Formats: sequence, structure tokens, C-alpha cells
Amino acid sequence: MGRKRQYASAAERLRAFRARSPQKEQAEPVPSPSGPKRKTSRPARLVSIENEVRALIDEYQAWIDRLPGSLHESDLAGKLEEAIDKLTEVAETLADIDLPKGFGRD
Repeated sequence: MGRKRQYASAAERLRAFRARSPQKEQAEPVPSPSGPKRKTSRPARLVSIENEVRALIDEYQAWIDRLPGSLHESDLAGKLEEAIDKLTEVAETLADIDLPKGFGRD
């Protein structure tokens, strides 16, 4: 004599299993096997780099603004100003780059 069936179908058995173990539902999602993700385009990456450089400029400027009055003429302030000047040149250079569009779209 065999065991009496507790569930009428495999779907009911699976539903009951999932109801018993809610922590499995909240587990980290499994990445889809769709293959490697596409990189962002080169122009978009260049804009991203330019934005990051401009964010650095803002951070260094905020640092200078927060310096106490006694340090406004110090070596630290001079180095911060020099860094801001060089980063500004880099940001302007990045903004001036004219990228080819490619595939005969130039």
C-alpha cells in the first residue's frame, strides 16, 4: 500500500512549497542568460567623464570655500586652485572633442 497523495497535481505541490518558504521568494534575482550587457556608446561615456570632471571641480571649489580664513593663502589653497585650473582645462578639452559619427554619417 502506497502513501496517500497530499496534492492533486505538481502545480499544487509547488504552490504549497513556495507558501512554506517565503525567504526563497525574496532571494536575490538570478541574472538572465541574455549574454553580456552592451557598453554605453563612446560619446555617452565621454559626456559621463566630462560630467565627472565637472563634479570634481565643484567638490574642490566647495573645499576651498570651507577653508578657514587663515588657510586661504596657504599651500593647500594654492594646490586646490591649481587642481581646479587643470581640471577646468581638462573639462574644456573634453567638451571640445568632435567625435566621428561613423558608418558614413560624418
